[in-house]
Parts: sequence; structure tokens; C-alpha cells
Amino acid sequence: MNASSPVPVGPNVVDPAPDTFVLPFNRLRPGFDPEQLPRFRDLAWRLALISPKESNRTLVIDWSRCPAGLRPGLMRAAFAELNIPTPAVLLQQRAARSTTQPATLRHNFQIWTRFASWLDGRGITELSQVTTNDLEAYADHLRPLGRRWRTDAKALWVISRLWAYAPYLPERDRLVMPPWEDPAAVMSDFLGTNDDTPNGENSVAIVHPAVMAPLLVWALRTVLDLSPDILAAAREHRRLLAAIPDRPPLGGAEAAVAHLRGLLAAGEKLPSSGAPGATAVRARFGGVLPPMANTFLASTLGVTTSQVARARRTLSDELTPASFGPAPLLDLALGARIGAAPWREQIGFDDVDVLVLHLSTAALICCAYLSGMRPEEVLALRRGCCTRVERDDGTVRFEVRGQHFKGVLDEDGNAIGEGEERADPWIVLEPVARAIAVAEELEAGEQLFTRTLYRYAKGTCMPRTGLSSDTAVERIRTFTAWANQLASAHDRPHELIPPDPDGAVTLRRFRRTIAWFIYRQPGGRIALAVQYGHAATAMSESYAGRSKADILEVLDQEKGLALAETLTEAGERLAAGEKVSGPAADRYRAAAAEFSDRYAGTYLGKRELRALVANPRLQVYEDPKAFLTCNHDAFTALCNPDRDRAGDGARHTPDHSRCHPACANISRTDSQITALRAEVERIDADADAGLDPYPIAAREQQRKAHLTAIIRRHDAQQPADTEVEERR
Repeated sequence: MNASSPVPVGPNVVDPAPDTFVLPFNRLRPGFDPEQLPRFRDLAWRLALISPKESNRTLVIDWSRCPAGLRPGLMRAAFAELNIPTPAVLLQQRAARSTTQPATLRHNFQIWTRFASWLDGRGITELSQVTTNDLEAYADHLRPLGRRWRTDAKALWVISRLWAYAPYLPERDRLVMPPWEDPAAVMSDFLGTNDDTPNGENSVAIVHPAVMAPLLVWALRTVLDLSPDILAAAREHRRLLAAIPDRPPLGGAEAAVAHLRGLLAAGEKLPSSGAPGATAVRARFGGVLPPMANTFLASTLGVTTSQVARARRTLSDELTPASFGPAPLLDLALGARIGAAPWREQIGFDDVDVLVLHLSTAALICCAYLSGMRPEEVLALRRGCCTRVERDDGTVRFEVRGQHFKGVLDEDGNAIGEGEERADPWIVLEPVARAIAVAEELEAGEQLFTRTLYRYAKGTCMPRTGLSSDTAVERIRTFTAWANQLASAHDRPHELIPPDPDGAVTLRRFRRTIAWFIYRQPGGRIALAVQYGHAATAMSESYAGRSKADILEVLDQEKGLALAETLTEAGERLAAGEKVSGPAADRYRAAAAEFSDRYAGTYLGKRELRALVANPRLQVYEDPKAFLTCNHDAFTALCNPDRDRAGDGARHTPDHSRCHPACANISRTDSQITALRAEVERIDADADAGLDPYPIAAREQQRKAHLTAIIRRHDAQQPADTEVEERR
């Protein structure tokens, strides 16, 4: 490298030469290609070259989007941001860090570009021409755009960075102090009142339950049931590919020609290809010739694919579209089933790459969703991360060790991009351990989830293989489409995965979603309900000893939100004059009144939600499938076998899978009785149809008698009656 180093020397202003490297050498990733390093004259700066995370994408800054007049000044400011520690004025005001991470830099530079486009529309061509009035006008320009208040505030703070770096820039690039940086000013003076909800996990939209439930079903089915067939196909596929020599063997093309002619002479078809990127060619005497399975033929003949392609060209005058048959199949006996039918009859040679990709995606969904890991944590998992641990009491747990990134700082308070080993392991369910084992067999290297697993993945400028969150989103989308194809083919419309109303299913949404499901378990899906109960236990064990037990905070917040919704509905029912019956009717009314007095009309932040969760009088849970409300008391709950030790680690939420009709915690409202009447009508309709076998029909009639008795007692009870309801 003969060009100058990007690090400024001494107090001189930043004015780099065109051939100066823009990235600081001390932050470059190991193994970088010097030819890929951006220079100041380049309009594309690849910031991922200084990112330590394998999962980061390219992170390119495209300066061609910046107006030409302001572009040189902003590029100099960006150069200063990259190579000069954060100025003290920013460190003092907003707890900024002395080294900014690449993804944040890219975000900041994009905000600068949008700001420059707005300035260009006002005829401003240099930063020094910007006045305080211009900056106030820009704040006014942001307000009608309809974004969150916090988003606009961050945008103005990013513009403040241009002013903070002004002493290091030429005079023509120096921005005046923004008015919102005045100590006497507050941001609301420029953006109006902050009406945002607090930023955090609960601002992330959950994956809709109608989407998440079948998505998890297909992910688990793929990992637990279909994986043996897919892994066997992958092993056979790798064996065939390994048979292709690195160098063309002598006479290979002639041998390929002889083989193809032999097939034609025997009246057999040449194998065609369905691989991505395979293209058809026009036949000499009319028609289109399908692409030939060059890779498969090369593996079976022990020649290179180029020699097979040459053999095809040699025979081009002899080939017609009728010379080609279907794509080649692997010689495998498939054993997996979906329901009573085999999941597919055979696996083609060209199908393996896509099936392997779907299996890897299913493993990723299981790991990310059922563990509560953050996206960067699950994407950083390595081979050997999962260990089976058998405890003294005979219980088995699976521990996962890996990197974590949030809150990992150096002694100067800067984020350590490569993270650090998590002190405590994640405690996960057995399906997660199975998913990790599947990923370990799929991947050849140390990382469990890579972009290079797919042979046809597009190349990048970066010497990295880690899977990015964006690529994971695309893989989940294609996995969903594939699962829907299987659901349709096997006549399982109830397992179709619909589009999510909030957009793409991202890894980031999984943490909030599992917390939502744990406290709103999907009644009627017993397997999933049990799975979520186990997941809650595993997560609690995983984070119990950590000072920053953030997933427990998410779980507690979701529990608090669920309680708030239930108690709000309870108050609305009582206000509408609904009657309440059951042994816990008084507690139901008292809980609704207390919630209304303390929380109605107020914002429920983290502190309020924690208080709500901790209040034993407000533990009210709906159970729609049982047509009741549980006013949970761990000491009397019949669903809790350890109720005599309720103060010593017993359940503090009801177990809907063990709900007992004689429990003293039950109450019922008119709305639930209405639903119960509809259930009785359904039982009558099924009986009139006569389709149920006798044992089921008899059991349903017994259930009808029990439900009818509940309706009768509810109707007979006065609105304020607190008499204990008789139970069988």
C-alpha cells in the first residue's frame, strides 16, 4: 500500500487526498483484500470491512445519492467520523461512545445525505452556508412526515454530529451550532410534545398468532420428522459432488460423448437439470433444448462439468427436445411421513440444495424462537455449543454456550463488536438441541448458520460467510412458501401459514412473540401449549442468575400486558351489567375494581407492569377453552400439585392443561356463559348428525350435562350473590 494512511496526524483539518484510504487500519477485519479498501475518491465506501460481526451485511455508503455540491463536505465529515474519536461535546451530552459501530455510521451518513438533499432544494451548496433558521426549518420539515417523535429526535442529533466535528473540518464544511444544542433548549421546542411510547422490546410487533403457530409447527416438523431424509439426501449429494475431479482427466470429454451416445442408442433419455441458473438452448433444427444435468453426469462419470458441457456441444446436431427426460433422482428410500402419507416419493439431485436450505432455516427458527436469543446471538452460534446435562434428580437440560453482544463494552465504554462469551449458558428445550445437531451436520465449518450453505448464493465483496439478519428474513419467506406447498399437497389447510399483517417475519420479532404466547397459550393446541410452558421454564432457568435478565423482563412485561387486558375487559363487562358467578366471583369483582382505581387511564410503563405482576390480588387469567376466568391463588389452585409449597418456587400462573372444575379460583361471567351455551348447541348438533362413535358421543353427552348444570347455577345466582357454587 503506497497510499497514505487515513489517520490524521496532529491538529490539521481533515482534507484527505483522493487516494487516501478512508477506513482506519486498526479496525480492519483480518484477512481483508487491500484492493477492496475504499479510497476517498470512491463513491462507494464498504463499512463492513471494519465490522467484527460475521452476520453483518455489506454496509455500503453510496455517495452518488448525495447532491454534488454538498458531497465533498459530507465526505470529509464522514472521514472525520471514521477516523477521529467522538468529540467530547457529544460524549458529555448523550453518553455517546468514542468509537461508532459500522451499522450506526451507515445510518448516520444516510441521514446526512437526506439532510443534504433538503439543503440542496434551498440552494445551499456548502455546510458553512447553513443558518440557525435553516436548521429550525429542517426540524419543522420533519414533523409532518408522520414518523415517531424519537426517530425525528435521533435524526436531529445525528445532524448535531456535523457540528461536533466542525473544528476538524475546513471552514467551508463547518456547520453552525444547531439550536436544539443550546443548553436552554429542549427537543420538544422543535419537534413538539413527545407522545411516543417508550422504546424497547414491547415496541416490536409480535408475529401474528395465526402465522407463528403453523410456522413453528412446520419448523419443528422439518427438524424432528423430515430431517433424516433430507440429511441422507445431503450426504449422498456430497458424495456425488466429491467424485468430480478438480482437474479435467485425460479423455474425459470423449468418455462423456460415448456415455451420452450410449444412452441415446439404448432409447434412454438424457437427464435434464432443474438447478438454479440452468438455461435452455435453442436446437439447431428448431425447438428448445432443456438444460442438461451436467453436474450429475460429471459426478457419475468422474469427469468435470466443463467436459460434460463440451460433450453436449459435440452432440448438439444430434439432439432434439425429445432427447431429454426428467431430472435425475437420488437412490434413497424415504421414511418420513406427514400424517399417514409419505411426505414425498423421491428426492431429485437438483432438489437437495433447496431442501438443505429449508432444513437450515427450520433449525434457525427453532433456535431463535424457542431460546429467546437475540438475532446476533443465534447467528453467532458455533459447532459444539450445545451440551446435554443430566442432573442429580434425573432431569435433563440442554445448555447452549455462545457469544452475546448487548452491553459488552471495553474500558472506555465502547461497544465490543465481536462480543464476548456469555458467562451463563442458555437453557433450551430438546427440540432446540435437535435443531443445533441438524445445523452442525449441514454446515462444514464452525459456524452453524452461514450464507454459503447454499451453493448458489450470490457472492459479496466481503471475506465472510456469516448469515445476516436480512438474508434470514428471505430464507424464512421461502421456507414459508415451501411449507405452504406441502400443506396444500397433503390436504392440511389448517396448517397453511398466512401472510403476517405487520410485514416480514424477522428474527427480532421472535423474542417478543414467544413472551406473548407464553402468557396467551394457544388453547386447543395442547402440544404447543405444553411446549410454551416448557419454554417459559427453560428461559427462567437460563436467566435466573444473571444481573441483566432481559428476557425475563420481556416475559414479565408481556405477562403484565396480558393481565392489564384481562382486567380492563373485566371492568368493561361489570360496567355493562354482566353477572359473575363461581367461588371466586368476589375476587374477580375486587380485582377489576382495584385495577380500575389504580391503573385505568394511565400509561403502563415497566415499573407499573412489574407492580401489576407482583400484586397477588390482580392475578386474573382468561381460559376461553374452559369457559372460565382463573383468579389465581397458588395456595389453593388445584392445577398446582405443589400448592402446599406455593411460597417456595411453585407456579405463580395457572396451568390451563390441568384446570380442575372444583377449584376455588374459578369465576364465570355472562359472556363466558354465552360461549358455553354455544358449546352446548354444538354438542347437540353433533349428536343430531350422528357422526361420532358411541364412546365419543356418550362422553359428549356427559359433558353437556355438566355444562348445562353450570349454566343453570349461573342463571340462578343473583348479581351480588357470593355463595360458593356447588361443583361435582
